[in-house]
Amino acid sequence: MTAIVLKTLNLPKFLFATWIIGYLTAVGKAIRISRQCSANEYIARQLIHEYPEHTYHSLLGELNRKTIQGEYNDK
Repeated sequence: MTAIVLKTLNLPKFLFATWIIGYLTAVGKAIRISRQCSANEYIARQLIHEYPEHTYHSLLGELNRKTIQGEYNDK
């Protein structure tokens, strides 16, 4: 049984497929982050009056930091 499995498993194709899946996952994550950071620019302009201790750029940086932290689960 093991010989049949090893014979039918083509390792280079499997590794290539794994690489493609990983690459597309990373591209998808990058697209999500970039779209959210673009949305954060609009959100920061709308919310700046709610946070008088922030400037536009500090609020934008805070929103982008939370976006990236949430996407990569770095705490």
